[in-house]
Amino acid sequence: MIKIILVDDHHIIRTSLHALLEKYEGIKVVAEVPNGLEVLRLFENGIEADIILSDVMMPEMDGLSLITALKENHNHTKVVLLSVLEEDKYASNAFVSGAFGYLTKNVDADELLFCLQHVMKGKRYLSSNLCISILERFNKYLGRLSENSNHHIDFSERELNVLKLIADGLTNQEIADQLYLSRRTVESQREALINKTGTKNSVSLIRFAMRNGYIQ
Repeated sequence: MIKIILVDDHHIIRTSLHALLEKYEGIKVVAEVPNGLEVLRLFENGIEADIILSDVMMPEMDGLSLITALKENHNHTKVVLLSVLEEDKYASNAFVSGAFGYLTKNVDADELLFCLQHVMKGKRYLSSNLCISILERFNKYLGRLSENSNHHIDFSERELNVLKLIADGLTNQEIADQLYLSRRTVESQREALINKTGTKNSVSLIRFAMRNGYIQ
């Protein structure tokens, strides 16, 4: 039997959740209160619960403050937050604070039940729509990262030859002698390579060329 305390400052939401949860065998709502302070009073009066299903934003004591207060009282009752806040930064703050679950209020009954069962086993749960949102943004980030790291530049044969000799540590005069160029031409070529790659100096130019496979 999963014993649950419902916490929400809207009476109609508490009533609806109560009616929904009590349809499921193995779940019992032992109390419903409007804020975190009332939860603390319930525990002071000896009530026992496995999970607190709480709103985040409430007067007097909100959901995150409730989690902190429970920790300070060495109360290990698991807290699942049910919120209208759908940005993942709020979920992140909730888990950092010590929440075991974070659900958005558009969650369906099956997912709510799954979350409660999951949390009862000591595991954490994040609302599926937020998981998808985070994954989509992460994939976009990886795509941008890949685009930024794959710098393809069409170097001329002369530029590649100069680049390889720079990487070998040759001076401008030594490069000029090997490629039958004037020293001034090599100096201009080195400067052009730095500008073309967006690097700052010869060292970062070599690092860029190695990282992107232009030289070994």
